[in-house]
Amino acid sequence: MNGEYAMNRGRRAAALFAATTLALCAAAATSLGGGPYTLDWSDEFDGASLDTNRWSRCVRGTPDWKKHMSTRADLVEVKDGSLVMWGVANKDRKADPRPYLTGGVESRHKGTMGLGRVEMRVKFEDHQKGAWPALWMCGELRDERGRGWPWNGEIDIVERLNDDPFVYQTAHSAWTVVKKHTKDPPQQGKADIRKGEWNVYGFEITVTNLVWSINGKETFHYPKTDCGDPSQWPFDKPFFFILDMQLGGSWVGEVDESTLPVRMYIDWIRVYKRKDAAEHSTSF
Repeated sequence: MNGEYAMNRGRRAAALFAATTLALCAAAATSLGGGPYTLDWSDEFDGASLDTNRWSRCVRGTPDWKKHMSTRADLVEVKDGSLVMWGVANKDRKADPRPYLTGGVESRHKGTMGLGRVEMRVKFEDHQKGAWPALWMCGELRDERGRGWPWNGEIDIVERLNDDPFVYQTAHSAWTVVKKHTKDPPQQGKADIRKGEWNVYGFEITVTNLVWSINGKETFHYPKTDCGDPSQWPFDKPFFFILDMQLGGSWVGEVDESTLPVRMYIDWIRVYKRKDAAEHSTSF
């Protein structure tokens, strides 16, 4: 009797182990939104230079994030298996009068994401006042009336200010920027990070939700509502990536030059697409 009990108990334990293993494998093949994914494209930054078939350098412009942007070669490096982007004090103001220079890259027309998810392994340096590194996305296409930002959307996967122990995660659209609906639903969340360490930042676009995660844990989501206004959900079209180091501006505040230079390191970026994306949308 005891031997039979032990045998049955062992069979039940084996069955439970098998069921648990299958469940874990199924979970690994799905995301927080519940869909199966396959790798679409990635960059492991293992080469000796930036892959210009995938990335272009960010250029100077009038918005705060572009005021100090420069295409100077040493501000964006691929080194020791990482993409490194710098923010520095400008030592040659005869050639360029700006006090600071920053580096960044974008994948416009070279690498996009639709229904799917992205993960990036990233490390920020600490103790820099005025540093504003960001990992974000903008709409690749204009809206039906030919309008660009904010009508075609912006997704801030990560924005970090100074040496905060947390990051901001935000959805922007004409609904939030033009029509000022920032609370219905809430457009922004904050989430803690491991300061001075590598963190894996994840983001997912589903049919009805934008979902942010850090180190495998969901941290914020922004839902599609039934408000009937298409400006609330411009997120059903392809988005390209912008990865950049930024310095100063109305949000992060003044830069303390004595704390420069500052760097952001990106170990890899991996973009996944839904296997059944065509069944859910004709926009991708």
